[in-house]
Amino acid sequence: MSELASRSQLPPSSATRHADYLAARGLIYRVAAEEDRRRILIGLSNLGADLVAAVRIEETRAEQGLQSRLGARRFAELMRLLDLVAADPE
Repeated sequence: MSELASRSQLPPSSATRHADYLAARGLIYRVAAEEDRRRILIGLSNLGADLVAAVRIEETRAEQGLQSRLGARRFAELMRLLDLVAADPE
């Protein structure tokens, strides 16, 4: 959970709350780590994997539509700028 919090740039309590929400809906599962039972590992359930696949299909469709409207060069520039915005400040 601490790694999830760090990667998502959330406080640990918020990451846990989000994980609770996803687990309650059956999208992820939690297991205690074998080497250290205090560590909680999370994984994507089959239902969660299906949802991710559906979202990725829609994401691809939306990107293709945007690229069609902007043209290849402007779309590439937009992606470059978004990468700059999303870049890790470290």
